[in-house]
Order: sequence, then C-alpha cells, then structure tokens
Amino acid sequence: MIFLHGRGYSKENMDPMFEHYRDAYHVVSYDARGHGESDKPKSFTLDDHVDDLAEIIANYNLGKPIVVGFSMGSYIALKTAEKYPNLFSKIVLIGTKGGGTTSSTEKVAKEGQLNGLSKAQMAQTMMQKIFAPQTTAEKIASFDKKIASKAVLTGTQQAAITNSLQDFDLITDANKVTIPVLVLTGEYDGLNQPVEGKKVADALPNARFETIPNAGHIAFFENPTKVYALIDTFVRNN
Repeated sequence: MIFLHGRGYSKENMDPMFEHYRDAYHVVSYDARGHGESDKPKSFTLDDHVDDLAEIIANYNLGKPIVVGFSMGSYIALKTAEKYPNLFSKIVLIGTKGGGTTSSTEKVAKEGQLNGLSKAQMAQTMMQKIFAPQTTAEKIASFDKKIASKAVLTGTQQAAITNSLQDFDLITDANKVTIPVLVLTGEYDGLNQPVEGKKVADALPNARFETIPNAGHIAFFENPTKVYALIDTFVRNN
C-alpha cells in the first residue's frame, strides 16, 4: 500500500494512515519531487510525479500495489493510472478533483478570498477551508506540529510546486482506468468540495464515491474511523 501526500507537505502528512496499516500491509511512503527531503528542481510537472511513482514501484519490485493519494497525491495516483492502466490493483483518492488551472490553495488566493486580510486572518480563512467546524484547535495544532519541520519550503520552491499543477486534466482519460477506485471527500472540504470528488468518480468506469461526515480536506485525520472502515470494505470486496 503506497501513500502519496498532499501539496506542500511531506511523507509525514500520511503518517496516520501509514501507522494504521503497517501491520496489515507492506506500506510505502515517500517525499514527492519538490517536497520534504526529495530534490527540489526549479521546474517540474505532474507527469514527472507520475514517472517518479512508476519508477519507485519498478525499482522496489512492489508488484501491483494499492495506492492511496491525498489531494495532490490523488492527482498523481489517478494520472499515473491513466498513463499506466495496469500498474495498480486498486486506488483510493482522498480530497481530489478532476483538474484545474492551479492548486486548490492557490485558487483560493487567485479568487481574491484572501485580499485585504492580515496574515492571521489569512491563516484562519485557510483553516476554515481545510478543516471541519467540529475539528478542535488542539487537534489541528497537533497535526501542524507533527508535519511542520519537514514541510518547510521557500517561496521559490512553493512556486515550483504551484506551477507543476497548472492546467491539469484528470477527466478526459479517466475512462482508461478500469480498476476499482474509491473516492472519499470530507463533507466540509472547502478546497476540493464533495461535488469535485463526485465528478471524478462519475468519470471513472469502476468507482465508488463517499462523503466523509464531520471532516474537511484531511478526512483521514479528522474522521479516521469512517475512512478506514470504507477503505477496508473497499479492499475486501474488490
């Protein structure tokens, strides 16, 4: 089971799932290109991420893994399956969307939703986009503390990540992905709303869509019990 983290994070982003499944599966997690401890080139694309994942699977003889992608990681997972339809056995997409002109966080800024706000107000606005209202400040702080040291990026590095997600499309070739896919979106996800995840599921020949209650963008952190139950059923029944 391979875990793919979100934009601007590192592999530690997926630690909750990694730890949960490590006794049941051979689990793999890595820092995507431009993130964490991986190389940070000035320019790269979503296709580079795709080839990185394919090479990791080949070099480590991982067979046909189950791939779990969160946010940007979900884009990488689906784009890889479109290019290499027989590479995976199953896919789980969490907090996904079918394409766009840029990353979801950058989209918030470009739409002017942060205009005129102080840094503190910007942070609060983004927290409201990412987390469900029920998620406590203490829980959010525990998540941020765990990943903060490994997710530090310069402005130039952030820009390279943003540019890598310009004008990507996961819908046009979605019909090539015939393996089972589970699409999960938190009901309060303000970055990639449930309607976006539903569009992806509807474009796939063999997909199931579920909304995660009491969760925002990082559904596996906010409502792990529901997420793990759905994944376990999905894997067992397929």
